[in-house]
Amino acid sequence: MATLRTMVPLIEIYSIDEAFLDLSKVPDHELERFCCEIQQRVQRWTGIPISIGVSRTKTLAKVANAYAKHGNGILILLQEKEIDGFLVCLPVKEVWGVGRKYATYLSSQEIETALQLKKAPLKWIRQGMSVIGERIVWELNGKIAHPVKDQDTSKKMILVSRSLKKNLSTFEDLASFTSALMENAAEKLRNERKLATYVHVFIKTDRFQRASYYANKHVVVLDIAVDDTLMLHQAAQRGLKKIFFLGKRYKRVGVCLSGLVDGSHLQHSLFDRPSIQREGLTKTIDQINKKFGKKAVMYGDSRLKTFELTQRDHLSPCYTTKWEHLAKVF
Repeated sequence: MATLRTMVPLIEIYSIDEAFLDLSKVPDHELERFCCEIQQRVQRWTGIPISIGVSRTKTLAKVANAYAKHGNGILILLQEKEIDGFLVCLPVKEVWGVGRKYATYLSSQEIETALQLKKAPLKWIRQGMSVIGERIVWELNGKIAHPVKDQDTSKKMILVSRSLKKNLSTFEDLASFTSALMENAAEKLRNERKLATYVHVFIKTDRFQRASYYANKHVVVLDIAVDDTLMLHQAAQRGLKKIFFLGKRYKRVGVCLSGLVDGSHLQHSLFDRPSIQREGLTKTIDQINKKFGKKAVMYGDSRLKTFELTQRDHLSPCYTTKWEHLAKVF
């Protein structure tokens, strides 16, 4: 998807391997050449072959893409007569948005092809298939019912949680583990170039021990949105004190940062200005950890060995980043 973004300004990711592109700025006579460039760049940069279908609406573009897969990978459908020639061969159940239930209904009404659906009366379609069916017919007729939408890919919240190999029962151990999780969450927050307004902390005992099961959470509202690890640590510790219950053995711990805002748009309080020294310390620690590996520099509260305490028996091997995880052939 990152490769596609270098070619067009507006892209809507539909699934892990499918996206809608806005090609409205590309003249019709240049569409084929432009699509070839997209196809070649994706192949060259990622090694992944792709098929491209172009038309006036998303539904018709899906039709074009379906047929493009059986040809050279590119099909442009703009003329109505040409579009109808493909729709007459397309079973109605393969039209984008027509599920099994609607396909059965249309078949009972002797509508078997996409072209028949295109020519069906809108009022009758709306009665039998609601506004969803009406929009499908609009799109088959070249009228845009589903425009390409720009998507905000930034995160709305950052969650870090772990299950423990050995249950923790003391507040000190739980607080240390929570600090380690918060350190991870704060680093992710800064990578997103965001500030957090709310700090969530939650703890759970073993859910299979129903008689003694305990779960609770607490939300700390910050006076000002921050990305400073130490301030987030302090907030998490305050939240943990509110929900810690002595005598329980905790199996899962987690922290969450929400209410994320862009740091450049934040207005600070007159009496609570950010510390330049603190910002420099945080930035330096991030740079050291990036250069020498995670946990090269840790905060004092994170004294527990987090990765030894967490449940990681079924962790997937790191085939692309660790030599010792490479598959061995004998």
